[in-house]
Amino acid sequence: MKMKKLLTALLSAALLLTGTGISSKQVQAQEQTRSSEDLSASEEYVAAMGAGWNLGNSFDGVDTDLNAEDKGETAWGNPPVTKELIHAVKEKGFQSIRIPLTLYHRYTEENGVCTIDPKWLARYKEAVDWALEEGLYVMVNIHHDSWIWLKEWDGNTASSEYKRFTQLWEQLAAYLADEPKQVCFETINEPQFSEKENVTDQQRLDSLNQAAYDIIRKSGGNNAARMIVMPTMNTNHEEEKVQGLLKFMQGLNDPNLIATVHYYSEWVYSANLGITGFDEALGDDGNTPRKAADSFFTVLADNFLKNDIGVVIGEYGLLGYDAGEDCLQSGEELKYYEYMGAKAAKQDGICLMFWDNGSGIDRNDASYAWKKPLAGTMLQTSANQRSSYAKGLDTLYFNKKTDKDIRIPLTLNGNTFTGIKDAAQGKDYTYDEKAKAVILKRDFVNRAYESFSAKEYGTFADLVFTFSGGAPWHQYLVKYGTVSSGSAKGTVADGISVPVQFKGSRIRRVSAYAADGKTGPQSGWWNYLQYQEHFYADYEKDLFVITDKFFADDTVKGKDGLLRFEVQFFDGNTQDIWLKVSGEQVTGKKSLEKKPSVADIRVKAGKKKAVKLANVADGAEISYQTEDRKTASVSGKGDVKGLKAGKTKVKVTVLQYGKVYKFTGTVQVNK
Repeated sequence: MKMKKLLTALLSAALLLTGTGISSKQVQAQEQTRSSEDLSASEEYVAAMGAGWNLGNSFDGVDTDLNAEDKGETAWGNPPVTKELIHAVKEKGFQSIRIPLTLYHRYTEENGVCTIDPKWLARYKEAVDWALEEGLYVMVNIHHDSWIWLKEWDGNTASSEYKRFTQLWEQLAAYLADEPKQVCFETINEPQFSEKENVTDQQRLDSLNQAAYDIIRKSGGNNAARMIVMPTMNTNHEEEKVQGLLKFMQGLNDPNLIATVHYYSEWVYSANLGITGFDEALGDDGNTPRKAADSFFTVLADNFLKNDIGVVIGEYGLLGYDAGEDCLQSGEELKYYEYMGAKAAKQDGICLMFWDNGSGIDRNDASYAWKKPLAGTMLQTSANQRSSYAKGLDTLYFNKKTDKDIRIPLTLNGNTFTGIKDAAQGKDYTYDEKAKAVILKRDFVNRAYESFSAKEYGTFADLVFTFSGGAPWHQYLVKYGTVSSGSAKGTVADGISVPVQFKGSRIRRVSAYAADGKTGPQSGWWNYLQYQEHFYADYEKDLFVITDKFFADDTVKGKDGLLRFEVQFFDGNTQDIWLKVSGEQVTGKKSLEKKPSVADIRVKAGKKKAVKLANVADGAEISYQTEDRKTASVSGKGDVKGLKAGKTKVKVTVLQYGKVYKFTGTVQVNK
């Protein structure tokens, strides 16, 4: 442990013990007092970068069809970058900006010589300089070229990909050589390679990092001592990939190097494959998204920081952020941002840079407001202070008036609870300070509930909890009714839409089943479908949509028959939606299934007779058992053998479409 870190911890503890009542923000400010005596040059630089933001899908946007017109920074739908946007980024509290740059489609090649379009370079530099004028640190990189063409490099330095990469860096480094030290160079974004013989991914990455390093250091101006940022393979934080980069960087023996990784949390939570809670179990091993974040930071600390190498998390966020307004559970999303900011802020030498491709800050809004205000507030706040929140979901569901007070336990993170906006403590709610829980009075909740008519559903109260520090917490009270669905129509190619009366309910997760069990993407190892990618809800139009990508999966494609979608809601209810696939056509209604049954059996002693089942689908899992095994036995294939005269029952269990059916039939054994 560095001496500064130890002293900081002791100082913070001493202040708390004195009873001075300092806020969590003040404590964190103490923790973040940086000392150049105790930090390496790399860590000190990263500390100065503070909280960062990505200007994504602008200078990195590109049409990969070289015959198409290059629309430049507007290629992927964002408006041209403005000086006012950069100013807004600074005003929101960010201290650094990463400006991804794709050079594909912006250079010409003739006789093996690659030349970047000078107008493109000048425009890019203009944005860099705007950021510098705002006092921001700037991270320059070569971006989507990594997967567009560089991934095919075979490891041979005589190959065209290697020559192109080095020529691009020669021009980029020379063009920006006189930029101040606040500009750092990232060698390549998310390096990835196609499999080749006789060369490993790490060997190829080392060669590219070495080439960029040598070019930058020899290119004059401020580049001799400029900070150079190097990625792990795939910018992944797996131990093997982290150690691969660490070994290479240590071999350079250069204090002006920074490591970079990306982090979008665990996929099933980040993209919403049925896991929506930040503290929800990801499997049977007890891991959660929160614990995964702990492990992530531990890997960085135990490898890079331990060896005095600062780390930039060049991209972080959640994959479902821009996959539809309802993809992520809003409160659980906020908990992730809060925790990530806290973990980074407490650790010297780590900078978090939020990935924004245009779905974060509204670039078409004159004031550059956040499209999701609560997320934006938490992203900004988490950079320098802790925030508080409910231990459970931010939404509580009611389908009738409550007969008891509602208890909401809190996670305070060092803050104190100060009240509920526009509500009276004592009358509308009380606070259990020892248990750290808000208790909403029954009458208060019921008055709000009754403000809705009998046929009205949705949020009937938005309670704003306030605290001594950090962002406020919104606790929503929602009225819901019984979900009902109608007939579906559509095609395999276009997907299908099912009319659903949601009545205030919100989908938590969805599973899909064919007769023989789970089906659809990831069904070989996972229970739930991915929101937006394979299904989504349109709550305004009251539609449940299964996308064409679900039907394109190998487990579904070309197969006729019934499908059952088990839709689970946050209020605890479940709705089955049945579809029938016939070639390209998909139809459905509330239920297309008839329950299995068994016919009564008459058999002579010493003889066999097969059990006759009805409404059992091909591929179903079936088991049999007789009640009185002395009267009759039954085989695993359903053949009943009479043993002695008398009556008994055959018990049948059928597992089909993910549902278990148990039923019995009478067995009459005659002499």
